Amino acid sequence: MKTKFLNSLVSALLIIVIIPGLIPSIVSAADGQFADGGNSTNSTLNSNLILEKLSTDPDYPKPDSKVAINSLVKNTGTEASEPTNIIYKIGETEDKEEVPAIEAGSETLISHTWITPDEEGTVSIKASLENVENSEKEISVKVVQETLPDLIVEDLYPESSTQPEAGKTLNFTLKIKNIGEETASSSTAKYSFNGTSEGEISIPELSAGTNTNAEFSYTPGNEENISVTVVADSGNIVSESNEDNNRMSKTISMKRELPDLKIESISLSPENPHPEENITFTVTVKNNGSAAAENSQINYDIKGNNESYTGVTSIPALAAGETGTGTFFWTPENEGQIEVKATVDVENIISESDETNNEFTKTATVYKKTVSSDSGNDSGNESSGSSSSDSGSKSSGSSSSSSGGAILSKEPVSNVEAKELATGNVQSGYHVKFDFPEGVTCITYIEFDPIKTLKRTTTTVEMLKDKSTFVSEVSPGKVYKYVNIWVGNYGAGVANYFENGFIEFKVEKSWLEENNISQSQITLQWYNKGWETLATEKVKEDTSYVYFKSKTPGFSCFAITSYSAEGKNILEGNGLAEEGVLRNWNGETNKSAVNGSAKTDDKTKNPLGKAKIILAISLPLFLILVEYFVMKKKI
Repeated sequence: MKTKFLNSLVSALLIIVIIPGLIPSIVSAADGQFADGGNSTNSTLNSNLILEKLSTDPDYPKPDSKVAINSLVKNTGTEASEPTNIIYKIGETEDKEEVPAIEAGSETLISHTWITPDEEGTVSIKASLENVENSEKEISVKVVQETLPDLIVEDLYPESSTQPEAGKTLNFTLKIKNIGEETASSSTAKYSFNGTSEGEISIPELSAGTNTNAEFSYTPGNEENISVTVVADSGNIVSESNEDNNRMSKTISMKRELPDLKIESISLSPENPHPEENITFTVTVKNNGSAAAENSQINYDIKGNNESYTGVTSIPALAAGETGTGTFFWTPENEGQIEVKATVDVENIISESDETNNEFTKTATVYKKTVSSDSGNDSGNESSGSSSSDSGSKSSGSSSSSSGGAILSKEPVSNVEAKELATGNVQSGYHVKFDFPEGVTCITYIEFDPIKTLKRTTTTVEMLKDKSTFVSEVSPGKVYKYVNIWVGNYGAGVANYFENGFIEFKVEKSWLEENNISQSQITLQWYNKGWETLATEKVKEDTSYVYFKSKTPGFSCFAITSYSAEGKNILEGNGLAEEGVLRNWNGETNKSAVNGSAKTDDKTKNPLGKAKIILAISLPLFLILVEYFVMKKKI
């Protein structure tokens, strides 16, 4: 039996020796099973350990003294951990402290004794769990001969939990604590908002480990956020063990006061427009918010019968509760219903409390054209087709016609830079003045004495980008502005409807300076089948403008220019001017109007006048001589 056992054992050994690679395989398997000394399970269980806190007791130890280094280790896993170690690196030395098994969810305080250096200074202490990644913590310990206080801002918060509002007082509570080992004498804490110092608070004496509360107030402006900062012991009165932990800052979100732009209405003038009639649209915008709104824009979109038009107009800055208007113009080509949509602040440049009320849509009707007939009353509403004799004398857009034909502005809206309307009663025997106080054009007012009664009449001023489409040639001289002035819809602006017509207009001083033009050169040109120069006088000036006044025989198309002696600039036969000399409306010589060309003296020569005199003398002499020779021949 013994022999059989030995034979079997020898056979097994031979098989092991003969089969190549079997022993290495067996060794490799053994290595895999026992490489960590049987602790592979420990590594998995300990991976849930964390080093939650690292501190010293006391916080500020003295030189050459015993200090407890306290490490709080926690098991965040679901199973109990295996025992491990904490590795301490203190300066250049390394120590180890055992960590026992810790139940799941529990924590253990591990204390390690350390002897401080025999000199004052700062020592770095690092601690980590053995074989546990990302478990290292580090603190700096200040070794001092004398224990000191240490003031910190423990907390800082507003009194109310609701969101603070702009313009309302905001109260803050401040907590300051002495975390040092000695009593801190009385001191001050400084607070600031948005980097600007606001004030100081007195902090009483604080013994080690005690704290105190203090309060201060602030009234915020219309900011979106405010940043508040508090510094304990701002005057560095207290000698502290740590001078770098005295500050705390917080950012607080504010409920701001905001504007709220709302379009309240869109109106049309005239209210019942016709095709090819220029319509003035007025958009009324109100700021319903609690703060001012800056300048903004209105985007408008007009859609009609097979036509559309879009554009932008401006709205001035509006204070809280204030209302403003923006205007734009359009001339429809077809009758039918139109839709006008206006939207303020399309690009949301202005932050508003309500961004949903910025749009307004209005529907209106463009009515079919009608022709009115002369009713024979004193309203002055004479039709352009009132008689056959009238129809042939009406000029295109010009009010120089004596027919009293209709004067409806058909100036393309693309050529209108600005427009202003004024309405008033026109009654024969009563002087009339139309003021334009908005100042959007260069015309300040017009006035005249009515010959006929027109009752309620609207005057329209159109300041143009280029010459009017109703004139065939540009005005002579350097042009400041082209202007259309239409009085009423039915002939009110023509000569047989009024007398003593005057226009006051203004010219920018900057334009005069840029173009090197003297004030005395400014004159008003009136288009009457050609440009005619009106008698013009300067009446006043302010910091930005020079104001002039001209007498006019009609209202239609005008040009404000610098005077030019070239071309036909002089009115003939109307008593307002004579060749080379402009006269004002009182018949006096307006020497300033022609920039010196109207000055006369004894040395001035008039070749035409001399020619007339010579002709007047020589013609009778010539006739006498002719008669003499005829008589002599007969004799």
